[in-house]
Amino acid sequence: MPKPKLHILHVENDELEADLFKNHLTQEFGEKGCDIVHVESLADALKKLKETAFNAILLDLDLNDIQGLDNVRAIKEQNPDIPIVVLSGHNDNKTALSAVRQGAQEYVIKGHSDSRVLGLAVLSSIERKSYERHLFRQANHDDLTGLPNRRMFLEYMQRWLIRASRWKRTEVIMFLDVNDFKEVNDTLGHDIGDALLEQIAARLRVGLRASDMLARYGGDEFIVHLDTDAHISRDSCVKIAEKITSLFHSPISIGGHDIQTGVSIGIAFYPEHGKNTTRLIQSADHAMYQAKKLHKDYLFCAEVIP
Repeated sequence: MPKPKLHILHVENDELEADLFKNHLTQEFGEKGCDIVHVESLADALKKLKETAFNAILLDLDLNDIQGLDNVRAIKEQNPDIPIVVLSGHNDNKTALSAVRQGAQEYVIKGHSDSRVLGLAVLSSIERKSYERHLFRQANHDDLTGLPNRRMFLEYMQRWLIRASRWKRTEVIMFLDVNDFKEVNDTLGHDIGDALLEQIAARLRVGLRASDMLARYGGDEFIVHLDTDAHISRDSCVKIAEKITSLFHSPISIGGHDIQTGVSIGIAFYPEHGKNTTRLIQSADHAMYQAKKLHKDYLFCAEVIP
């Protein structure tokens, strides 16, 4: 099977250097093995990255519009998932390590590389970025459902509430608990229970917008941050809660069993029910348990958790 063609963006303001590196890459991968797009400035690079998908970036640190590691930072800020190979005339460990800390995968010294060195740098940068994605997913996603996990949700909310405080926004989270989940585990087994959680997660994802943050908080608990207007009303939250509960009007079929289940929902508002992530989640969790206790589908938090 032929190897997929590499699409590489080369950011370099020296035409002779650009031609040299193009020749190196063509020699290493062949004319049909790589497609190289050359731009001379960071501004042009950022524009091109919005238009085209690339496997890797070759980035000169000494551009005319921005100098040094600011180039790496600017690209990583807008394109965090693209591997970067830094090209530099600075032959020192400090610059190389700083480039890596800023997000580059490889550091190549100009005048000390040939086609083989450059080719390996490109391939290893792609492989390292792939492994970074794998490690990030392991650390931040739930293995069973594929949803973001508690850790990722807490970090997400930390950033979101900083913005909410600055812009005086109202934020809403919903804490969800699966009804009668223990009974399913006890009577049908943990394998069926796990499959049920997978199906519930899938239904919840369908019922929410892509911009809403849905995470598995732990066990049979899920949590949602709603991407809403700055001052969302309770009526709007009611409609969303009712839409979520309606997702479970029909049973979930697993292994020949039709399981009728649903979720209990607790709703809390920032800053009314908590001015930080911990308090806000505690408030929503408390409202959820009250809803379960009162046999209601959902309940707004009625008090601030001390």
